[in-house]
Amino acid sequence: MRKPDPLEIPQHLINQARLYAPGRTDLDAVCHLLAEYPNLASEVRKLRSRVAELDREGADFDSRLEALQAACRAILDL
Repeated sequence: MRKPDPLEIPQHLINQARLYAPGRTDLDAVCHLLAEYPNLASEVRKLRSRVAELDREGADFDSRLEALQAACRAILDL
């Protein structure tokens, strides 16, 4: 196995990694974030999908509410 090339990671990124993975060494914190990134991206995609679904449900609710209000107005006009 070949030896990995050393990476120059900016200090502010290491500091942020420490915030999200407290109690770990700098290397472990950065590795933890890199390892968890695919899970995070997947969860964000699921949340976006759910938000879009809620938007559709909200629009459907609004149209039903409008129809119900129109029916109520028609009943009051009788």
